[in-house]
Order: sequence, then C-alpha cells, then structure tokens
Amino acid sequence: MEYSCIGLNNLPDEILMIIFQKLKNIDVLFSFYGINQRLNKIIHDRIFTSHLTFVKWSLDNFIDLFSSDIMLNRFCLQILPSIYDKIQWLDLDSSSIKHVLHVANYPNLDSLGLYNIDKESAQCIFNDETLSSIFKNQITTLFITIYNNNDDNYEGKILSLANTCDKIFTVFTRLTTFVLYESSYKNRVRLNFNDLLYPNFRSSTLLKLIINVYSFDDCLYLLDGRFDQLHTFHVDLANVLCSDEIKNQVSFTRKKFNVVKQ
Repeated sequence: MEYSCIGLNNLPDEILMIIFQKLKNIDVLFSFYGINQRLNKIIHDRIFTSHLTFVKWSLDNFIDLFSSDIMLNRFCLQILPSIYDKIQWLDLDSSSIKHVLHVANYPNLDSLGLYNIDKESAQCIFNDETLSSIFKNQITTLFITIYNNNDDNYEGKILSLANTCDKIFTVFTRLTTFVLYESSYKNRVRLNFNDLLYPNFRSSTLLKLIINVYSFDDCLYLLDGRFDQLHTFHVDLANVLCSDEIKNQVSFTRKKFNVVKQ
C-alpha cells in the first residue's frame, strides 16, 4: 500500500479553518502569516483577528505570551500592521502595551485588557499623548489587573492602587464596562474607597462594574451616585462590617448586584 504526503495546501479552506480554530489566534498568525497568499487570506478572517490575547494565566499570575523579542518584533513590524483595522479587542501585558498600541491607530478597537499594571507602567501609559485618542474616544470595555510588589508596605500598596484607579476615569472617558482585579490572588490588597484617595473615580457612562473591595462601606461609596448609570455591579467583598453612615443617591430599581464574601 502506498502512502501519500498531504500538506496544508492540499486541504480545503473549510478544513484549514477548523484546524486553525483549535489553536490560539496569536499562534495562528505567528505561524502562518506570510507563507503564501492563500493562507494569508484565511488567517485574516475576523475569527482570528478580532480578539488577540497576548497574556495567559499561569499558577497565580498573568504572564506575557511574547516569549522573545523576535516574536514581539514580528507582530509589531509585520503582522499587526496588516490587520490593525480588524482588531476589536487586545489583551496585553504591561511590558508590551506601548510596543503594540503604537503600531497603528486601531480604528475599530473598543475593548482593552491591561495586565500586571503597576504605578510606573500606569504613569507611562496613561500619560502617553499618542495613546490618549484611542483611550478617550474608542475604549468602552476595560479589564485591568494591578500588580503588587510584595516588597512594598501595605500603605504603599494602597496609595499605588489609589493613584492608578483614580486616573482611569480621567483617561478612559467612554467606559461602559470596567473590570478591576489584582494580578496575584495571594495576599491581595483590597481597594479601600473614599473621596480623598479617589476624587475622580466616577463616571456618567459606566454600566457594568466588577471589582474587589475591602469593606461593605466601600460598596456604599461606589453606589453613592458617582456611577449614576450603573446597572450591573459584581463585587468581591473582604469584610461585611459597616461602620460609616453614607448617604446614597442612586436608585436601585432594575439594577443587578452580586456581592461575594471571601
């Protein structure tokens, strides 16, 4: 019996689509971009280009999937410039955010995941005038994980988190969905809200908020009218004790709230 060797080019487009959908989008693009015109046409489909995730969860932290400068450079110099207008969602580690976002203006990008953000990277990214147009005018969904350096003292962590969070709604002015976690779920510092640390933590466009907080008081601060359009609120709550008297101005009619006690 004779055996024949069948290559990718011998398979119909439908079979190639099924095979490629079993892989990560960035692996499909990195492995098959530029091989030939036919493969380029297939991998430029929105299935592989609309949502690109360059991070993954490993053990107790998010890690960058750009395993080398060669991979990062190939995406930034070749792949992303050819599909930038197809991308709607990017998930990026703090170390590669500026490299990727400076490739193009990404006219259809409206969802962004920023992972392992610390005080320094937040200042660098949020103060970037080149990126401000994308952040202010396009991004409606934002996922952020805050990186905590275990060498910092507790007060330093709280202040760093406060500085980062307070900047978010002055930079991303069209948010409708906001998800905020810490990068590591071990010994995580819960956000403790008050008007002194978070004077700008408010929005008239936000509809959905998912967040970790320290106490029930913080829930009341977040529901005091600063997010007057909010209809969905998921909160990871560390402490259910309530000691402060806070005047809430928001109506809870037809709003969905989910409180989780850890």
